[in-house]
Amino acid sequence: MTRAGNDARLSLDYVSVEDLNAALRVFRRLPLELLGFLVLLPIVLIGLSRLGTALNPPYGLYIFGWDLVTWGLLLMLALLFGLLWWRGRQVGRLLNDRDILASPVMSLLSVPGILARRAQTLGMEWTGFYGPLRPTRK
Repeated sequence: MTRAGNDARLSLDYVSVEDLNAALRVFRRLPLELLGFLVLLPIVLIGLSRLGTALNPPYGLYIFGWDLVTWGLLLMLALLFGLLWWRGRQVGRLLNDRDILASPVMSLLSVPGILARRAQTLGMEWTGFYGPLRPTRK
């Protein structure tokens, strides 16, 4: 192997193709999970509204001055932030990227660029959002 090949493998930024594909799978799964939250949100809020009214008619159940719908919104917002944080941490660990690990939620927007750059250094190309990594054509 040449010296440049050894330097690339010893670099802290070195990531295997399997890890790149795993990070790509995690990133592709994220829009479906966000769609699930979008579908689940109104169902949970309507259910909590009806439950609060059933427990304490006619105005509903209030806890610390807020009704169950408000508590449900806060819970769903916390779960959404937790999902984005967890997926960002997973991608950051797979890509061995300190910037993503430091700020996982905000760095999710930079993941496609990082994936494409790392794939290019391995001689692979990214075929788009739902496409796999494949060797570059010469």
